[in-house]
Amino acid sequence: MATSFTCINDLIRDYFQYRNLTSTSRTFDNELSKLPFAQYRADLIIERLTIHIHQFEINNLIDYWTQIEQHLLSTLAIESQRLIDVFKKVRINLYRSYLIHAVQSSKMDKINEFFERLTKFLQQTNEWTKEWFTLPFIKNPEENSIFQVYFSKQWNELFWTSLQNFLSMAFFHMSQPLMCSMDEDNSQTFADLINLQLAMPKPLTLSSSNMNPSKISFAETLEDEQLSLTEQSPQSNVTIFSKLRSKFMPNMKQNQTATSQDSLMPRNLLKTIACPL
Repeated sequence: MATSFTCINDLIRDYFQYRNLTSTSRTFDNELSKLPFAQYRADLIIERLTIHIHQFEINNLIDYWTQIEQHLLSTLAIESQRLIDVFKKVRINLYRSYLIHAVQSSKMDKINEFFERLTKFLQQTNEWTKEWFTLPFIKNPEENSIFQVYFSKQWNELFWTSLQNFLSMAFFHMSQPLMCSMDEDNSQTFADLINLQLAMPKPLTLSSSNMNPSKISFAETLEDEQLSLTEQSPQSNVTIFSKLRSKFMPNMKQNQTATSQDSLMPRNLLKTIACPL
């Protein structure tokens, strides 16, 4: 998803302030601060996951990845079971990375915490074979035929690169909210139109009441509105939101439908987790 939510968040805050919804505005900012990712950037998510692993924060690692899973499941137009299977493989490899790092660091307390927290889940997962439960008791596991590949630098790099590619593609194909369905070329004009509305002592009026919304652009509308400022009718009280709704909502709905169709995940997306399983 290429859309930045900074402008949208600012518009929402401005509306709350205009309507004197101070409590709602505070709640909005509080909820934003709890989001697992303020920006849809795969590299920042990878960085946070690796921090949880390197600092042996198993509970934070579990909670953070669970939030990512839930968000993507609710916003990706793809068969949920196929996506769940991919998430399960990613989760297992995250746990493998955590356990391997704990073994390499000789952190028996963190290893014990790991199995106390996850044994029940791991026992129900086919990908986590019984050999993994014996890993902490194997001498020189990096030389063991079963675990050798997981201790290699190649596996570690391949896993994190594959995960970052998967997240990048997933964010790009997420369905967008209606407010973000306008293309970026029109976003500045949209902001300018709002600023113009706030700067005028009287609300803007429509220069023509029979314009076809499906054949008009933001730029044309802005030009028409600027030309008609001297011809405002005192009886008209059309707001910025009613104008946008009446003139552009059909286009926005069409764009949203097209975006929904275009957001179908490419077939190779679910194959980007290419690490050894």
